[in-house]
Amino acid sequence: MKSIYATHGIPEELASDGGPPCNSNLMMNFFQEWGIKHHVTLPHFPRANGQIERAVQAVKNSLTKAAEEGKNLYVVLCLTTGYNQQRTMPSPAELLMGRKLRNFLPSHPGQLKSTFDVERTREALRKRQVIQNKYANKHVTVLPVLHQNAKKYGFNVK
Repeated sequence: MKSIYATHGIPEELASDGGPPCNSNLMMNFFQEWGIKHHVTLPHFPRANGQIERAVQAVKNSLTKAAEEGKNLYVVLCLTTGYNQQRTMPSPAELLMGRKLRNFLPSHPGQLKSTFDVERTREALRKRQVIQNKYANKHVTVLPVLHQNAKKYGFNVK
């Protein structure tokens, strides 16, 4: 991670499901030392991380098809990182680099220059997250209050 942060800069926040590399004391010390706030989403609950889960699914599908057809996986990754599922937002690569990335698709050199407004993009992302949150919480129910001496039962859902 240090080499990635040296190349692209240190993030202020990092979100994960708290899985094995991110739940170690070594990683927690690293986050603290580098000033990174670590946000943990609900494990075993992909809907809490829907945007990332969808992107991972799209990349997996692309890589699987490329492997079946014997295509170069790096070419597929190059095409995938510069592409966004929704046309209203820049791709993750554009957000990271501040410009469109050159890939194997034909494009005009002027298209590779930064064209998106950061504040407008943040606002569009906030709106999209509010809509996703509304649908994610559609079937959420409020749990009853537990009394101190009441019997309580629990189980893990996987």
